[in-house]
Amino acid sequence: MKFYIVTPTFNALGWLQRCVRSVADQASEGVQVHHHVQDGASKDGSADWLREWQAAHANTPGYVFTFESSKDAGMYDAINLAWSKMPSDADVTAHLNSDEQYLPGALKGVAEAFLSHPEADVALGTYIIVDAESRYICHRRPIMPHKWTSCTVCEIITCSCFHRAEPFVRHNIRFDTRWRAIADVAFYRDLVNYSPRFLVLPELITGTFTVTGSNLAWTETSRREWAELCSVLPWYVSKRHGFAYRWCNLKRRLRDFFCTSPRSYALFMPGEEQRTSISIKHPTPHWGCRVQGES
Repeated sequence: MKFYIVTPTFNALGWLQRCVRSVADQASEGVQVHHHVQDGASKDGSADWLREWQAAHANTPGYVFTFESSKDAGMYDAINLAWSKMPSDADVTAHLNSDEQYLPGALKGVAEAFLSHPEADVALGTYIIVDAESRYICHRRPIMPHKWTSCTVCEIITCSCFHRAEPFVRHNIRFDTRWRAIADVAFYRDLVNYSPRFLVLPELITGTFTVTGSNLAWTETSRREWAELCSVLPWYVSKRHGFAYRWCNLKRRLRDFFCTSPRSYALFMPGEEQRTSISIKHPTPHWGCRVQGES
């Protein structure tokens, strides 16, 4: 199965190096990986490193790496540009932000799931939330998205969402670049609205989402855009947001109750070329609980 993974980046070389390595080691028997990085003309040496990485891995079996370094209109525009370059023979596509990583065997697990369920359009896995030092905070199980909740709740996250390429291209779902911070909400709302066949994989842990402290979701821009979004929704939709958010969290917790708790994860750390295994002392699906992992 051929994967086309896209990564937007801008002046994030330290994170980017780790992200790229986490995609490269996914190539295995039955899994071919094409990773494309769309760099917004970074000034931190990203283009030079990407060029060196591309040359060094030009002949790696099952792995293709490409990149472009040019100005764009922001992260979401970069993702759209990268998706416009998707090869016609891709089977599955996804996007992974530069501060995220795939976990070992993630794409192999997704490939096996799609092969076992040829009717599925979108696969959703579990993800682990870590802090800027890669310490465990919690894990989140996937839930089946619904139209009424997806209007205001982002039920899906990038590092755990995989699209079968054919329906993805056919429906032409892309990020609305007028949004600078909440485009994910609009993107996944539009995705749910075309009624794809979702495949929920709660036992497959696909990646890590990093809380860096500068995530777009918690900026003043995000708050302003959220107010703008709510102003054009029917009054009852925005009013029920609190209930929808709590309902989605409850479903995640109930799903977690029937799943095996993660006990460790392996990430690329700064300056390292091999993954570091990190154990989890107290697995929890509760984001509000601050739990740290240990090596």
